[in-house]
Amino acid sequence: MQHQQDSRSYREFIQYLPEVKRYLSELEHQDLWWTTVAMVGKINNENIDPQLLESIVDTQKEFQNLRDIMIEGLIGRYLNQANSEIMLKAQAVIDILIRNLFERTADVGFLATDNDLVDFMASDDVSEETKGFIHRRIEEYVAKYTVYDDVLLVSPEGKVRAKLDESNPVEKSFDPLIQQALTTDEEYVEVYRHSDLFPGKPASLIYAKRIEAEVSGQLRVVGVLCLSFNFEDEVERLFKVLNNEQDGYGVMLVDDSGKVLVANHPEKYPVGKQQACQYGMKEPVRSGNNLYFATKTNGYQGFYGLPWLGYVDVPSEVAFDDKSSKKEINVTIPKDSPLYLRDLEETNLKVSTLLLIVILNGKILSIKRDVKAFLPILDSFQDISVDIQEIFKGFIHHIHQVLVKTIQGKVAFSAALAVEVMDRNLYERANDCRWWALNSTFRQILTEHKQTQAISAEQVERLTEVLAYINKLYTVYTNIMLYDHKGKVLAVSNPAESELVGTLLPRPNDTARCLSLSDTQAYVVSDFHQTDLYSGRHTYIYHAAVKEWGNLQKNVGGIALVFDSEPEFAAMLEETQPKYINNLINDTTFSVFVDRSGLVISSTLPDLSVGTQFEVPAEVLEAESGQNDTVYWEWRSQPYLVGYRVSEGYREYKNGDGYENDVIALVLTGI
Repeated sequence: MQHQQDSRSYREFIQYLPEVKRYLSELEHQDLWWTTVAMVGKINNENIDPQLLESIVDTQKEFQNLRDIMIEGLIGRYLNQANSEIMLKAQAVIDILIRNLFERTADVGFLATDNDLVDFMASDDVSEETKGFIHRRIEEYVAKYTVYDDVLLVSPEGKVRAKLDESNPVEKSFDPLIQQALTTDEEYVEVYRHSDLFPGKPASLIYAKRIEAEVSGQLRVVGVLCLSFNFEDEVERLFKVLNNEQDGYGVMLVDDSGKVLVANHPEKYPVGKQQACQYGMKEPVRSGNNLYFATKTNGYQGFYGLPWLGYVDVPSEVAFDDKSSKKEINVTIPKDSPLYLRDLEETNLKVSTLLLIVILNGKILSIKRDVKAFLPILDSFQDISVDIQEIFKGFIHHIHQVLVKTIQGKVAFSAALAVEVMDRNLYERANDCRWWALNSTFRQILTEHKQTQAISAEQVERLTEVLAYINKLYTVYTNIMLYDHKGKVLAVSNPAESELVGTLLPRPNDTARCLSLSDTQAYVVSDFHQTDLYSGRHTYIYHAAVKEWGNLQKNVGGIALVFDSEPEFAAMLEETQPKYINNLINDTTFSVFVDRSGLVISSTLPDLSVGTQFEVPAEVLEAESGQNDTVYWEWRSQPYLVGYRVSEGYREYKNGDGYENDVIALVLTGI
């Protein structure tokens, strides 16, 4: 009964699959011809053994069963291909966003403790000069963390004391968010709705945290920091990545009731539109002519954000359309491959063998009984057998090609996601170093140090406290170091590496480049190298210049951030690697980050070590920035389908900011 239900539901998709319709038509033609020939034989050959005619009928049933299995198998492969794309898009839209928003939770926690902002909010009476300083400080912040469109500093009573966007008319807020931020036991408050803090927007994604200051020896709440995330701009960028030039997919974020928050086609899926929504969906569901899928985020480092779902809705004709702009790869799947459809081939052979036995027995019987008139009937069955074998041979090859295309789509999409996640992550690292370099405590102490050539134990302790606090919030670094105008380390965030204090940073060229930076937007990144600063492993180190107090044109030192590349890059690859139903195929799949020379930056394959050379095909290493495609490649005597994507940056990162570092994500699945 279940098989009949599956069969009926599968057959409903045939209208969108012209190749399936063609095969079905050919097979039904053979079935009809079989019936016709059998009937002619039965009518005109009364002396033939009834058992032979029964064998012909039984063999025809075997053929019909194989036909149904193959048609459903082919539809199932097409459906799996469509489902994979739908599910990948839905999961990616929520997971990539959550990764981004995780960074915001650290931002709001750190900025709410910024000394300049805290002192400003703790003062009842401030000069116009101080107000200007705070405004410039906020401008500097958003110039680096460009994901925000406004920043507000609000008193406990709701009075707005500073804001980035001067066109924002708000002067006093009555939003309950303020009181919530003042009293919550949580680290921050996150809301998405309309707020009088940003009256010009129908809805705002806000991160709020109370600001506390020590006043007369006591810790007192002096206000609330509100960061407005530029949600519309961010999801528009995200939709461009996920659409990948494919029209017709409705990609959106919905709340836990299924109401649309934002969509790539707002005219079709307006905000507030109710979508069919089910929790815990295993695969897309058909509703009318469409397929849809909703999924929760997998979370990132324990952060799950607001109860939102990634959602994709697509018409069946679009889902099943051959949308692939990837290179056509005509490969023959080896017989020892886990992809090879042995069961279908064996069933095909069984039907052919049965029919051959029937024909041979029939010919022997016809000669014995001198029923020569039946021989042409048997010859016709032999012709049918040859035709059926050819159809099934082409059929099985076609199913193999559908499997190849499915894998092509998965590895290419996964490679695109991996490099997108990497660029977005490293964008944050470039922001961090530039912003922290502007910390007033750093600037004041390093300026004094340059002037006097001395630094007290109390000053070192203060620098260490600030660095340790930063590193506690931003755990993607193993160490954060401050160095003076000569490259000598003054303080570190990691107490286990305190022996670095007083030494010169290795790689003086990177230090010199940083100390010569001319403005607060510039930064320096080392190449991906092996360093004692990372226990002899490979990583990137991010630098930014610490500016002289009172003069942004002069440098008094620098800050260096040691990125914890090993687990961070590994997590990016693991999270974006494709998953297959067949575990044998999963076992052949791995992902790699390489640079333009093929140097391995990270790999999910244990014996492909970081820092070694991966002999990647030249056409991949030489591909243009942003290119996303697939190639066929034999590596270590194993044939692979390889999806690749060359990085092209995120926002201004690697896009005109002076930093060039092409990384290529590779996803390989063995066939």
